[in-house]
Amino acid sequence: MTVKTISLVEKHALFSEPWSPKRIATVDDYEIKLAKASGAFDWHKHDEEDELFVIIKGILHIEIEGQDTIVLGPGEMCVIPKGVRHRPVAGTEVVDLLLMEKRGVTNTGDNPDSDLTQVIEDL
Repeated sequence: MTVKTISLVEKHALFSEPWSPKRIATVDDYEIKLAKASGAFDWHKHDEEDELFVIIKGILHIEIEGQDTIVLGPGEMCVIPKGVRHRPVAGTEVVDLLLMEKRGVTNTGDNPDSDLTQVIEDL
């Protein structure tokens, strides 16, 4: 197997659709995904999985049921524990972010019939 560098900036430049995560790598049973945020996502939770958000560019607000909103900027990250209802909201026109989730996780969690539910594509 060939080991190679992955440029997050170059990969983010290959797509523009908001809330449409793209898989760029796997680490054991986890998928590393890139996404763009624009506007607000749906409220949802993941019953069995934690979710990692890393901000590459822009500002992301993560509204969390029962607590104050978390605000993340470039170079910052947050782990949303399983079972916690949350809603990402772009604080700038576009946010470039990296996600790490277990393989097979539906991006809209317990809201699989959402218009924002996506089939994950490789980039």
